[in-house]
Amino acid sequence: MNSTTGLSASDAAPLRVCMVTPFPPRADGIATYSSELINAMESFGHTVYVISHTDENVGGHETQPNVFGIIDISKPDWERVIFRQIMDLKPDVVHIQHEYGLYANAGDYGISIIDLLFLLFVARVPTVITVYSTLSREEAIFTSLSLDTVDAGIVHEEFQKIFLPANLGRIPNNVFVIPHGAKTAIAEAVPDAREAKRKSGYEGKKVVLCIGWWEPNKRFEDVVTVWPGVLEQVKNAVLIIAGDARPGSPSGLYYKPKLLKAIRESPVKDHIRVITGAFTPREYDSILSLADLVVLPYDRASQSGNLAHAFALGKPAVVTAVEGLKAEVEASQAGASVPLGSLEDLKAALLLLLRNNELRELFSKRALEYVQKKIGWSIVAKKHILLYEIAMQKEKMKVTPAAGLDVSRG
Repeated sequence: MNSTTGLSASDAAPLRVCMVTPFPPRADGIATYSSELINAMESFGHTVYVISHTDENVGGHETQPNVFGIIDISKPDWERVIFRQIMDLKPDVVHIQHEYGLYANAGDYGISIIDLLFLLFVARVPTVITVYSTLSREEAIFTSLSLDTVDAGIVHEEFQKIFLPANLGRIPNNVFVIPHGAKTAIAEAVPDAREAKRKSGYEGKKVVLCIGWWEPNKRFEDVVTVWPGVLEQVKNAVLIIAGDARPGSPSGLYYKPKLLKAIRESPVKDHIRVITGAFTPREYDSILSLADLVVLPYDRASQSGNLAHAFALGKPAVVTAVEGLKAEVEASQAGASVPLGSLEDLKAALLLLLRNNELRELFSKRALEYVQKKIGWSIVAKKHILLYEIAMQKEKMKVTPAAGLDVSRG
């Protein structure tokens, strides 16, 4: 099985990596993810070039000398612009951070990325791409074509790799598991929730937080629905719902008024706070530091950066028992998972953790330990570098990926 569990550091020479990805100051989970991964890889002496979108103030200045803001999907042949930049940079390996909305134009699932992958394939440039496991028919076709032209695909959860064959109709032999990374911190370095609450006017409150882009699969309205029952037993509780519809997301623009209507019509709306915005990493951490408990009641989630960030700040979580959320909570033992669609179980889990300070403290300790030992960025960066080296070796040997290759042995 292609896993990166238990990898040790590589002794190879520093690499030149080119990453195609959103990048700060874009307020985007993948942009933040890539920035933190890149910082970790650079700390080991590797050079990382970034090819990003033409967002305002991305690349081309002193603070981002290796960032090139050139992706404009509204223009024809934009993928060839990327290819030419890659060939000019002459990297050892290319890593494309993929999500269907990032490169899609008029609902084409970002099919131009396939053209880019083919150009890199013909040029024998070692290439890695992030893939997903829960796929529509169109997404399955895209993923199958992608894996046929790259040296390796990355998923963040073991279950994603297990379920890929059911979606693709075949068993891919070049997919590897690397967990979603998170910042490591010791307990003494975690922001003090009491001080954060005092500064923000939540002193003496038990804060439950739902945070992230507002999309239908997040189901934050479920927490709004059970909130009156929670308040009956925890009088000093307050629910914060933070985020906004993702710019350009039709489903987000549909969901936002539905969520705000549910809050507005709640009989306990005075005990619900809404913080609207596309947050910078600093703003995001400031909001997260307020929480006693983070809730992710999603009905679909391959993995969640919000959960990884919550664990990084020692925040226990209540999640629905779906895909990556359930897997991460079980692996960390830092929260509770409840059956999807069961509002009574969701309410019971919230009450259990809000009323039991000792249990929350135990889960908080476990969350920090999980990040330190399993998903800290230094650990995740080493796994990426080893996979890049494997991709380079495959191209050097001019062979197709070997079935059953296991990188867990280093």
